[in-house]
Amino acid sequence: MERNDTMPGLVDRDAGQWRKEAADRAALPAPPSLHWGWVFLFSVLSFGIFAVVWPFIQANWVRRIDPRSNATLMLGAALGCSIVGYALAAAGAPADDAAPPTAMERLGWLLQLAYVALFLAAYFAMAASIRRQLAAYRVPVRIGGITLLFFNTLYLQGQLSWLARWQQTGQTLPKASKGAFWVFLAAPFAAIVGAVALPFYQVYVVRSQVVSALTQAEPVKQQVLDAIGRNRTWPQNNAEAGLQEAEAYASGNLDGFAILAVDEGTALVAVFGSNAPLALRGKRLAWVAEGRDGAIVWSCESPDIDPRYLPMHCR
Repeated sequence: MERNDTMPGLVDRDAGQWRKEAADRAALPAPPSLHWGWVFLFSVLSFGIFAVVWPFIQANWVRRIDPRSNATLMLGAALGCSIVGYALAAAGAPADDAAPPTAMERLGWLLQLAYVALFLAAYFAMAASIRRQLAAYRVPVRIGGITLLFFNTLYLQGQLSWLARWQQTGQTLPKASKGAFWVFLAAPFAAIVGAVALPFYQVYVVRSQVVSALTQAEPVKQQVLDAIGRNRTWPQNNAEAGLQEAEAYASGNLDGFAILAVDEGTALVAVFGSNAPLALRGKRLAWVAEGRDGAIVWSCESPDIDPRYLPMHCR
């Protein structure tokens, strides 16, 4: 039987390749591995000071793997523009809020825009350096431009933490997270939208209850008109209007309809019950019938419902 030396040779080559890759990884400067969540927390707790310092730590590491990187210089220029721009904008602000902005104030805001542009340019430059330098290690670095635009420091830190794990273990899976940042953004966005939309929705619900009462009143108003036509007089109560007791017209949100006497006319009044929204409970909505130019005209009004909940013709 012939001896098969193929397998030991393959094993030796694989082991050698593994040792070479491990040595290459070890020779790479260790990325800052702090989790992006801690970066965010420390930035909040330090009132933003940590968020100013940490980009320089990231840029310093990028410069270690790519000596041609000028991200640190751009970050320094951005910080200078921000400080000087804020000072100029504050010093040049006119005393009168209605006055046009001064030349100094406009220059200050232009420097603030320059800060944003330089800051983002620094991060895109760092991302390009990481892709270029890590390509030699055959590491699939994928840094999304849109996510980097919105989450720059935190997103790049997520990539650096992923690279730190790869350097220690050689593992590239799971990939660096991207969706977590959009979820991170969606939470406060949803809270803001909810805070803005909820009051509008509450107003909509109350208005819909008022509109429902207007609709329920239509057949009752017709009965009142029929009674006026028969008796040639303004009814003073439900019986004179040919109506049942007020409670007989109760519904989900109304306690019923009642006829009340008014000068030169009659009023049909609805009272909102305990099932109605809080803004309407116990409140009254009235339709007043009066004679004008030989015709009976209804007008809608309320003595105690907030006008913003009423249709325009009832205000």
